Amino acid sequence: MRLGLVIGWWVLALVAIPSPAAAQEAPGLDLSRPAPAPPPPPAAPPRGATEVPALSLEPGAPAPPAPPAADLTVAPSGAPFGDRDVALGDKVKAVQRKGFLKRGRFEIAPTLALTVNDPFYQKVGGGLRLAYSLEDSFALAVRGAWYTPLRTDNVREGKLAFQSQLLTSQLYGQTMVDGVWSPIYGKAAFLGDSIVHFDVFLSAGTGLVWTATSLAPRSEGPHVGGEVGGGVRFYPEEWMAFEVGLLATLYPDQPVVSVPATIQTVFVANVGVSFFFPTTFDYVYPP
Repeated sequence: MRLGLVIGWWVLALVAIPSPAAAQEAPGLDLSRPAPAPPPPPAAPPRGATEVPALSLEPGAPAPPAPPAADLTVAPSGAPFGDRDVALGDKVKAVQRKGFLKRGRFEIAPTLALTVNDPFYQKVGGGLRLAYSLEDSFALAVRGAWYTPLRTDNVREGKLAFQSQLLTSQLYGQTMVDGVWSPIYGKAAFLGDSIVHFDVFLSAGTGLVWTATSLAPRSEGPHVGGEVGGGVRFYPEEWMAFEVGLLATLYPDQPVVSVPATIQTVFVANVGVSFFFPTTFDYVYPP
């Protein structure tokens, strides 16, 4: 009986004493420290940045493909621009300003003239044109010209061989008021690197024409006529231009009294030099 009580007390003592292993497996709560703060949320990537996927750390996993590299080029100012900007810049073309201006300038142009459509009486002469440019492409001009008829061999052949009567009008001079319009302007290369400015002009006007019937013995006075033509002017300097043109002068005349009057047409080739005043010009930009 006494032995059984002693064994029971030893069993109770062994059960009541905790083992070190059990103490390590079930640690108690530490209430002396405050609870840890939750981790902050991940920061948003900057605007325009490319998001890079996270790398896999598992052994044997394939590496993710590298993101495409941005094709950026640094501009001279330091700001980056891409292929799209370069392509857009290639489409923008600079328009150069005109290299010669006539607006508000006076023009004096002596010319040499030669008729080209009269096979019997060749007319050689000269003229002078005074003009003022109201706009760069339009000018008002006063032109005068005089001619000297030169008899050709066709006159003798026509009278003797064909026994024909020549009804040609003898043009001696003219005075015209013209409007000169220059619708086309351009530049051309000349002698390598030299650039010559040019324009194409059209002219039309009316005035008085003197012929053989205007003088004695018939003394009919000047005839009312008109003219139309055109040409090209080249501007090697700011104050000078070379001109080549063709004019058609039309006027009524009656070379022979027994034959009714008809409209006479004379084509005249002109070569001249123009001088502009003031000799220089300035560009005026709108505010």
